[in-house]
Amino acid sequence: DDDDDDDEKLFGLPRAEVGEPLAVLLASQFVLFLGVGALLPALPLYAQNIGLSGSANGIVLSAPALAMLLLNLPAGKLVDSWGRKQMMVAGMLIIAFSDLATSQCRSVTALVPARLALGVGRAGAENGDRAYLADLTDRFPSARGTMSGAQQAVQALGLVIGPLVGGRVAESTGDAASVFFLISGAAFACTAGYSLLPDINVAAEREEEYKLMSMDMTEDEEEEFLMEREEKKAAGDWRTLLRSNRQRVITFAAAANALGFVAKLTCIPWFATAALGATPQQVGELFSITALLGMASAPISGVVADKIGLKSVLFASLLACAVGLGFAQHASDVRELQLWIGLWGMGTAAAGPAVNALAQESAPAGAEGEALTLPKTAGDVVFLVGPVALGLADDLLGSEGASLALVSATAAASAVATLAFLSALGEEEGEKEVAR
Repeated sequence: DDDDDDDEKLFGLPRAEVGEPLAVLLASQFVLFLGVGALLPALPLYAQNIGLSGSANGIVLSAPALAMLLLNLPAGKLVDSWGRKQMMVAGMLIIAFSDLATSQCRSVTALVPARLALGVGRAGAENGDRAYLADLTDRFPSARGTMSGAQQAVQALGLVIGPLVGGRVAESTGDAASVFFLISGAAFACTAGYSLLPDINVAAEREEEYKLMSMDMTEDEEEEFLMEREEKKAAGDWRTLLRSNRQRVITFAAAANALGFVAKLTCIPWFATAALGATPQQVGELFSITALLGMASAPISGVVADKIGLKSVLFASLLACAVGLGFAQHASDVRELQLWIGLWGMGTAAAGPAVNALAQESAPAGAEGEALTLPKTAGDVVFLVGPVALGLADDLLGSEGASLALVSATAAASAVATLAFLSALGEEEGEKEVAR
């Protein structure tokens, strides 16, 4: 009997219902993030090759975030009504073609539409995969943190290996635009992987159950039942969600963690070079160390979260982010900076899965796709305005480390909010009655 149970499990998860779909999802995303990682070292060279100014480059980088910000809510509703897998496949196809288009662009006028299209694709694919993972974790909730951590680790591994491939391709070809063919190919491969996934949609499954139940109801019972369903759907509305302290804390934590990623792209390398005289190679080593530490901390934090609770892990992760960046701004040399940025990297890698798992378990039944867009949209807003805000902090305060202090303070505030206001699921009045 024990052997039969083992045959029915994969990675300790029910094989057919959870293990195999999760393996296909993570394998597809690993290939995708190899492509994303390959693009990172080629982006500055690509911008130089086509003569983009700093401001023009900022516009191009912000275009996908703007599209996602505008489309997250309607995309989330489509995820619930049309289907998770359908949105993932359609969104990934748009991403693949937008990256192909980008490889042929040589001006801002051409680049902005191509990158806006990328944002359209990401809105569909990312909202779809969040809801798909939420459905999988609903089938085995005791491993919710482990599954979210595994996803973060797989993506981080792609971001460790990808830059090595992208840098070599850009050097050997002398054309940074050629790397866009790599990421486009990775997106097409990811699309193929997504197409192999079973079509899981908890909302659709519940809809079928509702139809069967209503057949045996009287007219009054059916009317009451329909009213209860409308209340559940309304619970996925952002205005309703944000009445909950729990949802406010999750949204704040998502925004704080996103600001850390903005810092990784902007003020951390700026501080390393401007304040400490770091070479490009040293900056690259800084990010490689951070990625490797994050790749280790993400799955470990997921397992720990399943044992001691998501609240404890999120608080500790955000505190590590705050401490790491708080001391990083006072680093006297690159080695000391690597130590503190490494601590920050471990914290931010662990916080991501914790935020996602909290959002998944808090999403109202029947409106998971729409509800999960709330923390994602908070992150997209930060990605849109964060670079400007951090740059202004350094300029106005006349210090290369001022922006690091701002990000550190935001993480600390989010940690305090988590400790003080993140209640256990169902503790807020009326929460569970409406949500589940």
